[in-house]
Amino acid sequence: MSDLPAVDATRRSLLRHLFLTAGAVSTPAWVQACGGDSAIAAGEPTPPLMGDSRLALQPGPLANIGPLVDAGIDNMLIPEGFSARVVARHRSNPVTGNFDPLGASGYVWHEAPDGGAVFPAPDGGWVYVSNSERGIGTTSGSSRDGGVGALRFNADGEVVDAYRILDGTRRNCAGGATPWHTWISCEETGDGYAWECFPFGGVDDARRLDALGQFNKEAAAVDLPTRTVYQTEDAGNGRFYRFVCEESDLVSDDGQHRLQMARGRLQVLNVEGFEDDGYIADDAEARTLRRVHWVDVVQADQPQGTVRNQLADAGEPIPGTQFRGGEGLWIHPLPAALQAVPPGGRVPTRAVAFFACKGDNRVYAYDIDNDLIQTVFDNTAIDPAFDDVDNVVVSPMGDVLVAEDGDAMRLIVIVPGGEAKVLMQITSGGSEITGPAFTPDGSRLYFSSQRGPTVPLLRNGTGATYEITIPEAFRA
Repeated sequence: MSDLPAVDATRRSLLRHLFLTAGAVSTPAWVQACGGDSAIAAGEPTPPLMGDSRLALQPGPLANIGPLVDAGIDNMLIPEGFSARVVARHRSNPVTGNFDPLGASGYVWHEAPDGGAVFPAPDGGWVYVSNSERGIGTTSGSSRDGGVGALRFNADGEVVDAYRILDGTRRNCAGGATPWHTWISCEETGDGYAWECFPFGGVDDARRLDALGQFNKEAAAVDLPTRTVYQTEDAGNGRFYRFVCEESDLVSDDGQHRLQMARGRLQVLNVEGFEDDGYIADDAEARTLRRVHWVDVVQADQPQGTVRNQLADAGEPIPGTQFRGGEGLWIHPLPAALQAVPPGGRVPTRAVAFFACKGDNRVYAYDIDNDLIQTVFDNTAIDPAFDDVDNVVVSPMGDVLVAEDGDAMRLIVIVPGGEAKVLMQITSGGSEITGPAFTPDGSRLYFSSQRGPTVPLLRNGTGATYEITIPEAFRA
């Protein structure tokens, strides 16, 4: 591994808090009075940007992991002192662990597990939900491609139940957890929709979110204070989207605030200097802190890839900067005590949206309230280089993890100013690392190998889901 580019002390002192804390976005008590636009959009004076100032990163405890050792399962390597186990394999019953290709036991784990998230349960246990990136789902049969499955764990970490929470959908890739503890599952098709699912519910509880648009959806994340849903698009000329909900779209049930995600405006991001189908080709340019603004999409009720083609054929402007091959997305909120005004900003940084693009192997950081963006990770930061960046997750301890597809198949811990660390690697390659998600206390990390072994000892198969236990020393 090579060192990450050094960040000088002045820059680090500006926003060194960015990665101090993480986890699910909490619901603030004052959210009912919030507005839908950022401070930049409110018309306040705009301070000048100061050169190519970087958003400084703060390492978490996983920066201290050592060399990898054999985990004893499926060609997996993990740090010494950590442990790993299989929690589900395609065509097996997750509760019994028995191989059941015909589904005689009533439920088997789905094929091609992809995006996932963890939700706490009242009894001290939790649920891990997982998408299936396959074709059209069915309501009968043992494979049930598409949709979303769930694993229910008790407080001791035992799988006590497994069930479906979404059926009949297509190529469910990633998505995102909401602050009100539901799961947004995204269809990765040209006319794909987002669906809201309930981790403790069933397939009949799920609902399609038409207002969030149709495109090759990858991931979603919610910023409740601004009533905004962000989305990535997995396309060679994809966009970074937001759906700003109207005030009437914010509702409260038993004191819990949530968005109906039914009324609002669908918009795409324009980066200053690269507007309307522009692309930041140079990595150094992408690392430079830049201003952005949002513009409404054209024909919000139509598949956006098709609309872009129509605009191009007509010689019309195509809204939005290109973000090639959008993948994982994570919103990281900062506690008030750690917020500071960034270079060129107007207000203290409250929350940052991180998203990955596999087309150029970049991870972007977008300051939500200051409308500023830059990359915080690219292939100059690691050797050997990434094949394809995929999911992004921030642990409750503040560690930033980036997943990788292809031959290397690594979970990388970004270490600011130092050498990136490999938390996990599957040496057999030929698959994708998907759905990384931590339990709220950070003690367990779940993820899948999308084409992992269906039965032990195989090099690859149709999907397996794993758990890594994080020692207490790396959760401080």
